[in-house]
Amino acid sequence: MTLNKTAIAVLTALPFFSLAAEPTSKNNAIETIEVKGELLPTPESKAANSLQVLTQESLEQSGASHLQDALQQLGNVNFAAGASRARFIQIRGIGERSQFVDPINPSVGMAIDGIDYSGIGTAAGLFDIGQVEVYKGPQGSSVGANAMAGFINMYSTQPQENAANRFRVEAGNYGLFNVGIAAGTEFNSDVQGRFSLNQLTSDGFVENKTLNKDDTNDINELSFRGLLDVEFNNEVTSQFVLHYFDIDNGYDAFSLDQDRTTLSDEPGEDKQETLALGVNTTYTGFENTDLTVMLSHSDSDLAYGYDEDWTFVGIHEDGYSSTDNYMRDRVANQADIRFVSKDKSWVAGVYFQSKDVDLTREYTWLSNNFVSNYEQTNAAIYGEKRYALTNDINISAGLRIENHDGDYSDSNLVNESTSDTMIGGHLTATKQYDENTMVYTRLSRGFKSGGANGEALSKLNEPGLERYYNLLRENGSFDPEVLNNVELGMRYNNTDRGVKASAVVFYSSRHDMQIKQWFTNEAEVRELGEQPEFVGYVSNTPNGANYGVETNIQYQLNQNVSVFAGVSLLSTEIDDMYRLETDPETWEDVRVNINGREQAHAPSYQYQLGFNWQVADRITWNTSINGRDEYYYSFSHDEKSQAINLVNMSVTYQGDNFDVTLWGRNLGDKDYGVRGFYFGNDPRDGWVAKSYEQLGEPSVFGLKLDVLF
Repeated sequence: MTLNKTAIAVLTALPFFSLAAEPTSKNNAIETIEVKGELLPTPESKAANSLQVLTQESLEQSGASHLQDALQQLGNVNFAAGASRARFIQIRGIGERSQFVDPINPSVGMAIDGIDYSGIGTAAGLFDIGQVEVYKGPQGSSVGANAMAGFINMYSTQPQENAANRFRVEAGNYGLFNVGIAAGTEFNSDVQGRFSLNQLTSDGFVENKTLNKDDTNDINELSFRGLLDVEFNNEVTSQFVLHYFDIDNGYDAFSLDQDRTTLSDEPGEDKQETLALGVNTTYTGFENTDLTVMLSHSDSDLAYGYDEDWTFVGIHEDGYSSTDNYMRDRVANQADIRFVSKDKSWVAGVYFQSKDVDLTREYTWLSNNFVSNYEQTNAAIYGEKRYALTNDINISAGLRIENHDGDYSDSNLVNESTSDTMIGGHLTATKQYDENTMVYTRLSRGFKSGGANGEALSKLNEPGLERYYNLLRENGSFDPEVLNNVELGMRYNNTDRGVKASAVVFYSSRHDMQIKQWFTNEAEVRELGEQPEFVGYVSNTPNGANYGVETNIQYQLNQNVSVFAGVSLLSTEIDDMYRLETDPETWEDVRVNINGREQAHAPSYQYQLGFNWQVADRITWNTSINGRDEYYYSFSHDEKSQAINLVNMSVTYQGDNFDVTLWGRNLGDKDYGVRGFYFGNDPRDGWVAKSYEQLGEPSVFGLKLDVLF
């Protein structure tokens, strides 16, 4: 899709059209939110950044239990499944879509209570999450290499917020059962705490005909989050964080018949067990500055695997049987030390992170298990300065210099080291037209480090892949990617009128784009009867562009009805990219130029439209429609998803000490893909290459009871 000037002008002006409406009440205040993902304290209405905040109330209305359930509410945000949960997220068309052998440096970072969960978002459950902040565009100053495309910042309900204690029980179709408790207390005037414990189970949306089971793609997730705030004296305060996640999900999602029935005889799994500790300490005893020290440690055991043939033994005389399993042990440590001026006008800090990831791959066609180790060390210095140029014009500038050192080794005697020093930051100008209206211009730069293609290197001497030797050797490693971004934005927040609106126009230029590509030995399978090989690797292509518009508005029509809407447009391009394809007639490998094609997982439009209606004194009705355009699944083929429009609804009854919510998502029961591949995997039709999709959730509904105490 190409954005024309008229469309940009209309959508940028969308929020202003609603501002002329006469308010029906002067008491329609919209909640003031302070965001925590900026380096300096910032109200959402003053954030010179493309940002959407999901409050606890909005998450509860949709029945969302995991971050993936809420992503449909966000403009220019998409996700790829390929596992039990959508742990891979794309913002403005940029982001990874899977992980198999090789370590990845995510384009979209994620933190929960200040602890890094980038790339392992299965843990992103939403029970007792107080706020989700989604930053769009490079966050090169505040986050660095894990946020070239954007950043998702999740915070538990805080102890000092005096939130109600809550016991929840929830049931729904497809075997959904959810039980949880969240409670806080003040031990004394200096010590406050809050914890949440949640168990979520579901059978999933797949029926396995081979095993005669309906829970091979099930959800089984236990989560615990605890916070303890301690004021040691007038100058020292700390927050201690404890997380424990035990996730034991099934993975049986792809069907040869392109429906919700599978034929696997060895269904896969998607597991995560994480123990994480963190402490955030602030010292205010210096005369001109405050010192904040943030430390965290996390240890995660991850297991992901699947039935590669998707079938049972004996389905066809040409069939094969194979499983592929990946077990990772991920240990991460981070330290962030920063000084903040008393007037909150500047910040300067240093950051350190180390990750040690051990992988064991159990694969049918390997004579021995494949083992690899990846050690990564990041070190950065960063800072930001905000300056009032006049009473209504402010300038801010941020800079981050970050070094990544990576050491990769594996059981195939592959050793590869990388070292990248990268620079990111932003220069931003804001003008406050009046107490309600702020406009800004932001120039920003983000980056992500390079790395090693261990899978490609490990296949150099693989039988049946001899003719791919040069391709694999040339793609043994890849370079860093840089994203330069310019955006013009507006925020309007009028509590008297009950109006909150934002609009952003952006243009991002990608340099040395990191592209995940795949090839399979189709010719050898057909001509020589070799076993199928699917080899993935990351390469760099010279340039790409991502540009578009993002708008959002909330408006309180009267004391009982509020409406909300958001429209986002996105146009993406690839410059001078080639991929390897097999000619279906000659079975020769050919290089195909896809210059100018749209990027993967980048729908050209997304929208949300809905309302909240206080039907009676205790009854609230919420309805929303979410939609997005079709998009390419990958760079290695041209298969697309479907355009979708999803209807969601909830009705809540608020009692004196309890809430009851009846909710439903995808009420039209639309089938739509959330991950897609293109290859031959069905022996019944002679291994003809075709598109295979993992389907998103069908029509789901549930009844939720919250007892408040």
